[in-house]
Amino acid sequence: MPAPRILLAGATGAIGRALLPLLREGGYRIRTLSQSTERARALPAAADEVVVADATERAALVGVTTGVDVVVSCLGASVNVEMGDRRPFSAVDTVANSNLLSLAISANVRRFVYVAAHVEPGYANTRYVTAHEAFVAKLRASGMPATVVRPTGLFTAFRALLPMAAQGRMVVIGDGLSRTNPVHPADVAAACFGVLAEGPPDLPVGGPDVLTRAEIARAAFSAVHVPAKLTHVAPWLFRSSARAVRLVNPRLGELLDFAARVAVVDAIAPKVGKERLDDYLRREWALSERPANEPSLGAARGA
Repeated sequence: MPAPRILLAGATGAIGRALLPLLREGGYRIRTLSQSTERARALPAAADEVVVADATERAALVGVTTGVDVVVSCLGASVNVEMGDRRPFSAVDTVANSNLLSLAISANVRRFVYVAAHVEPGYANTRYVTAHEAFVAKLRASGMPATVVRPTGLFTAFRALLPMAAQGRMVVIGDGLSRTNPVHPADVAAACFGVLAEGPPDLPVGGPDVLTRAEIARAAFSAVHVPAKLTHVAPWLFRSSARAVRLVNPRLGELLDFAARVAVVDAIAPKVGKERLDDYLRREWALSERPANEPSLGAARGA
């Protein structure tokens, strides 16, 4: 009996890159879907088929689910503000994944695994979250057997704190006492791998350490060996700035609004992950300090 074929959408993202070797070691046949031709160049060594297409364009996806047994979607709008795409999250996350679901149903795909977000009431109505949840509602209504994997904040989101800490001061929204347990992308990938055959409708995934927002900031200072200096900013002021930014850059404005709201509520998921944030930050800072001509582990893994 041939090994099941997996369509891994968002294969060049942090979770997708971590999931690829697990799929290969598990004996799956792998078809990847990515938007960036440049970033997809590293995939053929791990994937059987590489498809490069913009998933928000349904016509570009014709045949992508043909012969597929399970779709795993880590697909979504980048939270990297340097990427240049200003489209709101709903125009990417909701549309792209809805296109995949429609094609999966037509191709008789038997299961769908979707990476969304861990949600708490304090930030459930942000546009970042509702873009994900609009698709989750479609997935539930479709009747497709599915698991929605719900990580808290990924470690990669906190990598941006390192250069800030190196400058000697960091802004913390609110009093910094709200708590969360961020999780490494590799731990989320392992959770996705575990529900390829079957799993619960929702799978919340958190890291091993519950930290306050101020403790996360101090971990970044510790990683760069700089004394911690925190400046606290009122949440309402940050939200006001987000509204202004949204007029010229919808995605960045939505992201800032999400950050302002999630920063002041507890967002804690079950402690599924094993990797620790402080270890991750130290490794990332060490990699960033390598000479430009010296090969790095980060380059090897596509980070």
